Amino acid sequence: MHPDQLATLEAIAETGTFEAAAARLGISPSAASQRIRALESALGRILVQRTTPCAMTDDGAVVLRYARAQALLAREMAAELAPASGAAPAAGAGGAGAVELTVAVNVDSLDTWFTGVLRRAAGWPCRLRLYAVDETRTEELLRSGRVMAAISAAPTRVAGCRVERLGAMTYAPVVAASLLTGPGTGSVAELPMLRFDADDDLQDLALRAAGLPVPPPRAHVPTTSGFLAAIEAGLGWGVFPQDRLAGHPDLVPVPGLATVERELFWHRWSIASASLDRLTDAVRESFGSGRQPSRGSRTSRASRDSA
Repeated sequence: MHPDQLATLEAIAETGTFEAAAARLGISPSAASQRIRALESALGRILVQRTTPCAMTDDGAVVLRYARAQALLAREMAAELAPASGAAPAAGAGGAGAVELTVAVNVDSLDTWFTGVLRRAAGWPCRLRLYAVDETRTEELLRSGRVMAAISAAPTRVAGCRVERLGAMTYAPVVAASLLTGPGTGSVAELPMLRFDADDDLQDLALRAAGLPVPPPRAHVPTTSGFLAAIEAGLGWGVFPQDRLAGHPDLVPVPGLATVERELFWHRWSIASASLDRLTDAVRESFGSGRQPSRGSRTSRASRDSA
């Protein structure tokens, strides 16, 4: 596999077409096509679906992950050799030759403890590209090679990666106190429910742990501040990170529901990369220092796994 072929595969995955990939690389579309055909012929596998936009096949995703790993190591090597050679480094962390770390992070982590990672990254000679994805969906990005690391709710190791448990985030089912004062609001079954987005299952977990049916949500509010504002406004009840509820005295626990714990795991490529090692250390430190200890969730692991 020639580096030019791998670079072309990566460009197609990122731009979606052979033409856009060729423009990024400064070559003709026919040259880009020839590189991919040669790579597919050498491997005996179809790597790219010629659709609009182009998509990686399962085999293509494996090769793409390898291509991006090679690119990461090449940039790290260039950065390490630059001082010795006297070459000028790329301008700032956003230079064309800068090491780029792609990471999938769930929104709740990004709005809480992961800010510690961002503060540390401000001094790194690299750039971050973050994908805000629900923690139950980050495995897909790892398998496809789109990200090098991810915060995930899944403990199972993804091929080509290593995984470690970080700990648990505690979520509290809360509702505006005013919503409990009217007639016919004596139980959770009579309260409207909110969801963050279609992937948000935390309300479902809280209800199932209490042996209650899951109703359709009254609304989806897919921003952290908007979701909290919707609960405070009395639009419905929702599950929110317990550590972030201080300063919201008008929110009270939903009657009959216990807190929910979501275990989080850190997945990263298993290659020997100084940049990924530094990122991993920052994730460990930030998770440990940026959260309050769990406060006795009554939702069991079995309940979460069966949901």
